[in-house]
Amino acid sequence: MIYLVFGVVWILYSDRFLETIVDDVQTLTQLQTYKGWSYVAITAVLLYVLLYHGLQKERTLSSRDELTQLLNQHMFRRELASELAFASENQQKVALITFNIDDFRRINHVCSHAVGDQLLTDFANLMHDFFAEQPNLIARIGADEFAVALLNVKNTENAVLLVRELQEDFKKLKVEGYQSELMIGAGLAMFPSDADNLKDLLACANLAQEEAKNLGPGQLRLYDHFFGESIHSRLQLTADLRHAIENKGLTVAYQPMFATHSMQLTGVEALLRWNHPHLGPIRPDTFIALAEQQGLISRITDYVFEHAIAELTASDLLGTQVPQLSINVSAIDFAEANSVERFYQRLAHLNDWSLLTLELTETAVINNFEETLRALSALRQAKIHLSIDDFGTGYSSLNILRRLPIHEVKIDRSFIRDIEHDDDDRTIVRTILAMAHSLDLKVVGEGVENTEQLKFLLKHGCHEVQGFLMAKPMNVSELSAFVSNLPAATDTLKQFVRSQSQTGLAREL
Repeated sequence: MIYLVFGVVWILYSDRFLETIVDDVQTLTQLQTYKGWSYVAITAVLLYVLLYHGLQKERTLSSRDELTQLLNQHMFRRELASELAFASENQQKVALITFNIDDFRRINHVCSHAVGDQLLTDFANLMHDFFAEQPNLIARIGADEFAVALLNVKNTENAVLLVRELQEDFKKLKVEGYQSELMIGAGLAMFPSDADNLKDLLACANLAQEEAKNLGPGQLRLYDHFFGESIHSRLQLTADLRHAIENKGLTVAYQPMFATHSMQLTGVEALLRWNHPHLGPIRPDTFIALAEQQGLISRITDYVFEHAIAELTASDLLGTQVPQLSINVSAIDFAEANSVERFYQRLAHLNDWSLLTLELTETAVINNFEETLRALSALRQAKIHLSIDDFGTGYSSLNILRRLPIHEVKIDRSFIRDIEHDDDDRTIVRTILAMAHSLDLKVVGEGVENTEQLKFLLKHGCHEVQGFLMAKPMNVSELSAFVSNLPAATDTLKQFVRSQSQTGLAREL
């Protein structure tokens, strides 16, 4: 555009200008020649400036992250490869650290994408200032992932100290609308001790970061060669899990739930179990997390629905002696575009959908709130009961809770476990009960293992309880026998509840 404007002005006005200042034809002809050469020279300079500016801009765009102005992943790998070659020739050490902002997805969702972008920019500025004293490579390599290569670092300990300092400084950043503490996880790998080339060094740092993420928020892990073996083990376990799903190698156990004030059976929760042929029983939190990471969770949900409904229906328990069936579902089950339709398909063989309760975690709801809200509303209209499991471990406010079309909340067992002697846990449980009562929601206490816990929940208005004190998880044949002998099985607890009621410790529900 600049060149076009210059050309038009030159053509329209340059001749007129010369004619106004020169009358002699010969002189005018000579000046026209000079004018032509001047035009060529000026054009050349102008084109050079414009092209140089354009190339510089293109180079910046191709090498820098647009939001943070840090190196992008491509340029970071290119520069790091060059630095590793130099370090190898000069026998220097390089520390590669990858960072991941914990809970960034929820910050984006709850506080808005603009706030999330500002946090990314603030962290980029923090890293730039933090590592400004010595030459280092700093990059944004993913949505909320960053990397820094510490060049010519003395030893691993120095690198660890710097990471710890940065993690502490990151906690001081402020995010509008986010009340929890900000944290970043980090994985660290050393060149050349952990890896002697670019590809392996990046893989080592990423593995260390993955292990840090598995430990929880704000963790730092140094690469260990065991991580590679651990990855292989996870791949083998994934293959075994896929085989177990396809060949019905998983089983379902059922844990009864009871009305607190009467000890009457109110329903059962279906719990998935996997007895590995070589490794023995695998913890549910292990293989469920693995299924979510490997894209198998929807197939597992299908399995539980089909298996539990078929077993309880064939045993003539569901809807008769067992009033309600609760099934845990993953947040990923609500992430699919056809999630509601898939739930309908899972319930095709169940005549009365009101016999079913879907349990999903509080954190799962928050991480994908609007999409999950729409799905839950559709499922509630279909008369399916909805429950928030592990309540109290996430970040739900009363405002969020009242928007959810749910019927009940389940207090996480971690708050019940030490309720007899932990003031904080007692306060949390009372607060949850007060919130639920204000919204007319049913409350279920999980993990009740002794009469002191039952007594506290009874006193403060918890509607239902579940735990080893009443009944452990059992297979369908054991459940049939249990419900047949239910009066005898719960007689002692009924007497306990009546004694508490008579002493005025229990409230009417």
